Amino acid sequence: MGSSSLSEDYRLCLERELRRGRAGVCGDPSLRAVLWQILVEDFDLHGALQDDALALLTDGLWGRADLAPALRGLARAFELLELAAVHLYLLPWRKEFTTIKTFSGGYVHVLRGALSEDLLIQSFQKMGYVRRDAHRLMLCDGLCQVHG
Repeated sequence: MGSSSLSEDYRLCLERELRRGRAGVCGDPSLRAVLWQILVEDFDLHGALQDDALALLTDGLWGRADLAPALRGLARAFELLELAAVHLYLLPWRKEFTTIKTFSGGYVHVLRGALSEDLLIQSFQKMGYVRRDAHRLMLCDGLCQVHG
């Protein structure tokens, strides 16, 4: 699994999961190990991720007395953010992925349980979502306006 084909390997892993009826994050242990190694050793990647990754980690760990549950919460939140991105990548035509209900259990308990609302909105904006109102984020076609 070379670094030049990493994106293709990840896409194939996602497609395998989808054929198995699980449109979710890639569960291939060997691919996950390669990705982990890259995250640990690639200093250029550290620079590229610096703003987002460190802000999200800092936000999720700030003021937490016990780091173990905070890290588990962050892991679940990152997995849910990845799942949202995977759904857009693999199934962009599916209507259920055009709206994120910010009152849903996953959003309230997993995402907001680990990260601030501001950072969540920023993360979803990078995927193409904008705030529609106090209860929804909508996928924008480029002509949408951001609401406060």
